[in-house]
Amino acid sequence: MRLLVVVLILVGLGAGCALRRAELPPSPHCRSGAPLAGVYHPERLKVKSRCRVAVGTVEKVKDEAYDGDIHIELRLDRGQEGLLSSGNARVGGTLILEIIPWDRSRVAVPEVGQRIQVVGPWVDDTAHGWNEIHPAWWISAGAIQPASAEELRRVDRLLHGLEPAAAEDDG
Repeated sequence: MRLLVVVLILVGLGAGCALRRAELPPSPHCRSGAPLAGVYHPERLKVKSRCRVAVGTVEKVKDEAYDGDIHIELRLDRGQEGLLSSGNARVGGTLILEIIPWDRSRVAVPEVGQRIQVVGPWVDDTAHGWNEIHPAWWISAGAIQPASAEELRRVDRLLHGLEPAAAEDDG
């Protein structure tokens, strides 16, 4: 009986330790901390996964002057359709990626036609009804395009509620 109790305790301890073990992130480019730090209107984004990897071909790259984000439409490689929602059909079935101004000095901006890998939080943009990687923490190809001091000042004012929303506000 005593042996049975000891075995059960050891099994219980082993199971408890296994449950406490942290799962490895899907990429070394995943970040700790708040996944939506620096995002304008983060309340509109529902985090589905704090760090995901997506691979595909860039179909569109656009500067969003209002909030300073770089908006990218990514045609996903086959097998990754699960990252999309029905709302992504409104943008041609692409996954939206957003590089925020604070990250533009370290996250490459890809060119149309480039095949890339992207890492960041996978979110449901409830204002638009589609899924995104927002903010993109790492992109495998492209060029660094830092935000200007004026863009950083503007987004800082937006984030702190010192700048009113405008018609161009995408969020």
